Amino acid sequence: MTVSFENNLFFVLTLILLGTKLFLFIFLGREVIGNKKRKGSLEFDFLFATFILMGFLFISRIFYMYIDFFLTQNNPELYHLPQNVIYWKLGGFMAAIGIFILLIIIERTILNFKLKGIPSFLFLFGFFIVLVYPVNSRKDFLVLHVIVLITLSICTLIPAILIYVGIKAPEIRKISFLFALGVILYLIGVFIVSSVITDFIESLFRIKFQIASYFLFLIFKISGLIIVTYCATNLYIYNYFTKIDG
Repeated sequence: MTVSFENNLFFVLTLILLGTKLFLFIFLGREVIGNKKRKGSLEFDFLFATFILMGFLFISRIFYMYIDFFLTQNNPELYHLPQNVIYWKLGGFMAAIGIFILLIIIERTILNFKLKGIPSFLFLFGFFIVLVYPVNSRKDFLVLHVIVLITLSICTLIPAILIYVGIKAPEIRKISFLFALGVILYLIGVFIVSSVITDFIESLFRIKFQIASYFLFLIFKISGLIIVTYCATNLYIYNYFTKIDG
């Protein structure tokens, strides 16, 4: 009965997250179309990157929902099975493509490719390894989680760069710092639900952390996504990036 309650709770919370992503994707899409009409052409800018990111995050969550609720019923002993884990891998890779595009556009617009795109391609390569890494046991699945966490650490460059933007351009300091906060909140949400983190907390404090972690995951992720969306629709208006680079 308890397991059934947990699954139903997780399913409702996941639907809330999925609906939020869909709403933000549509909202950003309208902003992209409006921006195209104002400028006369489609620009591959910060706004467009966030729009693409939200689309891939939406697709990613569908893969995760399929494995969570239709293949495994949130049973940790079933995720590593070959017929199941492939959907977990695909979910991660879909999200990685969206984040990769955002990283590339941040490097282009703010840093003028001073980093040669290396962090962005390392990030995508990390998730490619996750996609092809053979999984035959629960231990192998936990290794995948470690690789994901290490790869996601590259995303800390995003808030670092945005904080740099805020320091260099006082005109958009508040919005840049807010954007950085949104990314940090989203990353915390991703990290906190990882099997590596939840297993560690449960073994350290001898408590059942799954339900609490999912609530925190939802709160941090939705808060981060809303903040990122709000900032993306404001940041693109100001053309400060070339000035910062100069």
